[in-house]
Amino acid sequence: MTSIQLGKNSKYDCTELVYSIVRNNSGKVTGKQLEREIGSRYEVRYAITRLTKEGRIKRIRGFGVDRVEFFYQVVSVVSDTHQQI
Repeated sequence: MTSIQLGKNSKYDCTELVYSIVRNNSGKVTGKQLEREIGSRYEVRYAITRLTKEGRIKRIRGFGVDRVEFFYQVVSVVSDTHQQI
């Protein structure tokens, strides 16, 4: 894997890039894998925090190769059109 170069709006680009990677590998990707793929540890951490706060992804605690690790999964949003107040 090679690191990906980000443009001017790198925090926004990185957030969307992290989301797309998590969406494609939902439930199977770890923070360390994201860091290796994107290349910037701090931007990945910022993107994970932002996506978690927005409710777009969630963190799942699971068993990794050597220890307990956190995996990231996309939260499926179901729009409820029946609720109208």
